[in-house]
Amino acid sequence: MSEEKVIHEFAKSAGQKVVCQFREYKRNKLIDLRVFYDAGDGDWRPTPRGISLRRELIPELKEAVDAAVREWEKELPGSPREDVE
Repeated sequence: MSEEKVIHEFAKSAGQKVVCQFREYKRNKLIDLRVFYDAGDGDWRPTPRGISLRRELIPELKEAVDAAVREWEKELPGSPREDVE
């Protein structure tokens, strides 16, 4: 039996969105982050652009996103930079 559960989604651009969902493929439980496009008929369709990981890797994915956020915050105006003395 196939399982799909949308966890979160956000607009990427006009006519595109990123969808984070739990799904199952060949009895493997996955977390899937994928770009969807507006098909123009009220339906959103997935593109090949995305990534699927075993759910056990969610902590590693979170660690990677947290590290990316820390690096991004260093680049924000007014943020103290670690490489400046």
